[in-house]
Amino acid sequence: MAEYTSIFFQKIPKYLLTKQNQTLMVLFVSLFAVIFINIFKPFGSEDWMTKGRFSPTEYLLWSTILVSLGMSIVAISRVIMYHYSKKPVHSITILKYALWVIVELLLLSASFTVLALITSYGGASRDPMEIYKNALQNTIFIMFIPYLIFIMYLSYQDKSAKLRTIMEENLGNKSTSFIAFHDDRGILQLSVAKENLLYIESADNYISTWYLKNGQLKKQLIRITLKDLSQQLADTNIVRCHRSFMVNLDQIKVLRREKENLFIELGYPGLKEIPISKTYGEEVLKRIVPIK
Repeated sequence: MAEYTSIFFQKIPKYLLTKQNQTLMVLFVSLFAVIFINIFKPFGSEDWMTKGRFSPTEYLLWSTILVSLGMSIVAISRVIMYHYSKKPVHSITILKYALWVIVELLLLSASFTVLALITSYGGASRDPMEIYKNALQNTIFIMFIPYLIFIMYLSYQDKSAKLRTIMEENLGNKSTSFIAFHDDRGILQLSVAKENLLYIESADNYISTWYLKNGQLKKQLIRITLKDLSQQLADTNIVRCHRSFMVNLDQIKVLRREKENLFIELGYPGLKEIPISKTYGEEVLKRIVPIK
C-alpha cells in the first residue's frame, strides 16, 4: 500500500508539461469536445445548452463558442501550470496534477453554470446547485475522454522515443550486454546495460528497478511480479536473494554478516542494504563466494 501511495508523489513525466504539448492538449480537447457534443449530445446537452431553440448549424456554432469559452479557462490554467513547473522550488507530482485537473473541471462547470443563469438557457428560476450539478456531470463526461486519450498518446510517443534511443545505443555499442525488462503483457519497458543495473525490489504486482544513468541513480516502476521476472532473467547474473529482492552479483561490493543475517552492500550513496534470506542464501553464496 505504501508503494502505491508513493506513486502519487512522484513527478509527472516532463512531456506533460512542455509548452508544445500543453498547447496541443488544449486544441485537441477543444476539437474533441465540439465533435463529441454535436454527434452524441450526451446527457441531453442540446436541451441543457439551448432548450431546443437552435437548428443543427446554430447548435454547432453555439457549442463551439461554449467549448471555446470553457477551454480559455483551461488554457489560462495550463499557462500557470507551465510557469509554475519551471521554478526550481516547485514540482508537479501525479497527485498535484490530478488535483489541478479536478480544479479545472470544477471551474469549467462553474463558468457554464454562470453562463446558463445569465442567458436563461439553464433556466434562471432553477436552483443554481442543480444547474452546477448537471454542468459538472456533462463537463466530466465530455472532457475526461480526450484528456485520457491525449495523455495515453503522449505516453506512447515517449516510450517509442526511448525505445528508439535504446536501439540506437545497442547498435552503436554492440559489445555492451543489455538486460531487458518486459511487463506482464510482454511489452519492453526498459533496457539497461548490465554494468549499470544495481538491484530490483518487489512491490506487490510491480517491481522497482534501480540502475545508473550517466552516473545518477534512477528508478523505474514496471508492472510484473518478481517471480515472473526471475524466470525471464534465469540465464543472467541477476539473481534472487530475498523474496522481495533481486541483485546484480557483479555490483556487490560488500557481503556482511550481522548475527544470523547476511546483507549485501552495493557501495553507492543512498542505496539501502539488501538482505539475503535463508531461502535463497545458499544459492547466492555459491555464486559469489569461491569454493575452496
